[in-house]
Amino acid sequence: MLIANEESSGSFGSFPEPINVAGAPVMPFTSYEQALAAIERTVERREKTFWVAINPQKCFRAWRERPLMDLLNRADVGICDGVGVSIAAKILHGNRIKRVTGCDLFFRLLPLAAQKSWGVYLLGASPESNGCASEKLRQKYPGLRIVGCQDGYFDDSAKVVEHINASKPDLLFVAMGSPTQEFWISKHREAINASFCMGVGGSFDVASGMAKRAPAVFRKTGTEWLFQLMTQPTRRFRRQTVYVPFMLRVVGARLAGTNGSTQWSLDPAEE
Repeated sequence: MLIANEESSGSFGSFPEPINVAGAPVMPFTSYEQALAAIERTVERREKTFWVAINPQKCFRAWRERPLMDLLNRADVGICDGVGVSIAAKILHGNRIKRVTGCDLFFRLLPLAAQKSWGVYLLGASPESNGCASEKLRQKYPGLRIVGCQDGYFDDSAKVVEHINASKPDLLFVAMGSPTQEFWISKHREAINASFCMGVGGSFDVASGMAKRAPAVFRKTGTEWLFQLMTQPTRRFRRQTVYVPFMLRVVGARLAGTNGSTQWSLDPAEE
């Protein structure tokens, strides 16, 4: 993780060290403004960074899939995307981490991008969602430079990377679903010239109006999962079932006195 490296920490200023939460390094940003300042500094210095959103579902899967765990640890910055990760940090280390969700960070970055005249590239989602999101975001954020778009239905990644670089974006947002989007970014990160890359899941569907976010009260309390479960029980039930085993293992680690230092990845033979 770049931000944890002493020699490169100057790129981000005097931000605290990432905290190991269930095997994944999570940056304890104190606000969205602090996260935006880190991104702004990266773009202005034309450095390259890959951010990943950390939530219980991703951690739970990473325990059983070593390549995913390795990816989470190689990413430059991990953000606290779920309330479960915030609670786990409190259990393991005594301090909760403020949530900085991928979707909210996406929508907070766009007005900054418009203000700074940064180029934005939207990669992923369906052709309809991608095109509609691009159009509506331009309308919502006057001056926003969306320099390129590509839906998620493509066969030749090399050509996509070529198109991204030809568009000269500063910010690349990838909406392919997690962890597919993170693996795609990680595989092609060296070839991509954009300063900032992050997977944003269903954010394009939200931007296009094809999907609705949870009401503000659910977002503020970190209970979007409850709203999703109530409105889409069949689709969301299996996803939400990881919370119980996730928390049980976190509590078990705390009781064992291992906190964040334990080896979280599980050998499939031991499951």
